[in-house]
Amino acid sequence: MQNKISGIIDTASQEAQYDACVKRILSEKIILAWILKECVDEFKKYSIPKILKECIEGDPKISTVAVDQDELDYTEDADYTDTAIEGQNTEDNSIKEGKVYYDIRFSAIVPDTKEPIHLIINIEAQKSDKTTYPIIKRAIYYVSRMISAQKNKVFTKSHYEKIRKVYSIWILMNTDKDRANTITKYSISEQNIIGTYKENEKCYDLLNIIMLGLGNAQNAEDKPILKLLDVLLSADTKPSKKKEILERDFNIPMSASISEEANVMCNLGEGIREQAYEQATKATWAEAVLNMMKSLKLSAEEAVNAVGIPDKDRQPILDMVSKKHAAK
Repeated sequence: MQNKISGIIDTASQEAQYDACVKRILSEKIILAWILKECVDEFKKYSIPKILKECIEGDPKISTVAVDQDELDYTEDADYTDTAIEGQNTEDNSIKEGKVYYDIRFSAIVPDTKEPIHLIINIEAQKSDKTTYPIIKRAIYYVSRMISAQKNKVFTKSHYEKIRKVYSIWILMNTDKDRANTITKYSISEQNIIGTYKENEKCYDLLNIIMLGLGNAQNAEDKPILKLLDVLLSADTKPSKKKEILERDFNIPMSASISEEANVMCNLGEGIREQAYEQATKATWAEAVLNMMKSLKLSAEEAVNAVGIPDKDRQPILDMVSKKHAAK
């Protein structure tokens, strides 16, 4: 049994390493520049070098900016100035829920405009689109929080005219065929029910969600950003092949950091991770939980948390544990 538990722990560790590698690769500014150009309307007309040099503000924050916040992490008085309220909240202080962080978050500025246009960009990487909830609903919650969190940071009191436009861009790996190599946008639009009044679009076009479903790079030849991400995030393509494609097709040099993360991703391998999960059958999970309950005097919930069972499998395992426990 120790070997089985050890295997489960190792798999969880590999999962965390893989996710961390994905986030670090996506946070490279040259990759962000490509994402902005291909996915964000405001940057489509600009070159990658221009976006890289002039548009990405500061360093992207990786898993440090909270989605939910009961308290803010600054100590200024309530009456802020614009310069005093700029910044990022770095930790979720929610009491009722666990800490939840944006994968990657940064600010971008649109150049060549009379007044600087600042955007807030969030990048989320999902290893699969098979979740217990509709991912689009989670994305809507994220962009809503990105708007509401601007209160007392970007604007104060009733200065709603200062609200910044937000983008949440979701990169979905291991999708079904109908979603593979697709790009879908969700945004607010105006619909005239009675009359023909037109509001200024920039006053309501504030929340945007982009869903990118990845697939096989060979099927994404006419969609540059999909091909780029298909190659970049592949756990099977060798780093040398990635370097060849990235440099040849996208003028992206394989920097030391990207190369290192690519090596780690390939060593872990998506296939290895999936195979490890398949081998850890529900019966094995349940047996591990029962042993943890017995040896460490834990409740079923505590044992499930200790073992690290994925959310989607928690309830079936708890049900199985309950039956096995009752039968003893």
